[in-house]
Amino acid sequence: MRKFQLLSLLALAITFLAVSCTKEGPEGPAGATGAQGPTGATGATGGPGPIGPTGPAGPTGPTGPQGPTGPQGPAGTANVIYSPWTTFVNATWTAAITEFGRIVRNYPAAAPGITSAIMNQGVVLAYFDFGTAPSLPMPTVINGVNVSGQISTVFMELLVGTLRIKHMNVDANTDPGILSAPARYRYILIPGGVAGGRMNEKAAEIDGRVYTETELKAMSYQQVCSLLKIPQ
Repeated sequence: MRKFQLLSLLALAITFLAVSCTKEGPEGPAGATGAQGPTGATGATGGPGPIGPTGPAGPTGPTGPQGPTGPQGPAGTANVIYSPWTTFVNATWTAAITEFGRIVRNYPAAAPGITSAIMNQGVVLAYFDFGTAPSLPMPTVINGVNVSGQISTVFMELLVGTLRIKHMNVDANTDPGILSAPARYRYILIPGGVAGGRMNEKAAEIDGRVYTETELKAMSYQQVCSLLKIPQ
């Protein structure tokens, strides 16, 4: 019995000693921060992303200042007056009358651009055709307009506000008749006032060059339109 008690006390002492040895002590103070480690390698760049949508247009900026005035261009033909092609109206023709011993028909076409200044200093060009080319200048001689084989002439007389177109037979002093549709006419008025050629002939300056009345009337209808930059 005594031996058993001794063993019990020994076991209890060993147990107490084991418990005492396993008890955790208080937490110690934090240690100093260690040195920073080396920077790691840069990672791979990612691939290109999709292009985003176009943004809305920005507001319009203010108007810039006006630029300087350019140099004056060469003299043109802004003052040239030209009529449209106009078909002859039968009722406008006068009856056949005798003028200076010749039988004539007259067609008084209104032309408000014909002024005293144009008549005295400018150049007046007039043309007619039968609705198709060629366009013939006045004066001109034509053949067989109303009677087969009849030769007649078409020319003009200038009055203030009026272009009087005249029709007269050449080969006989008889009634020449009238020019009727599709026959038509037009006129071109070119202001002058420029000293011309021989015997103080009327002339006009066009694009920096002086043309006499004789030179202008010697041109074809197409050449005149091209020179004056007017529609044919």
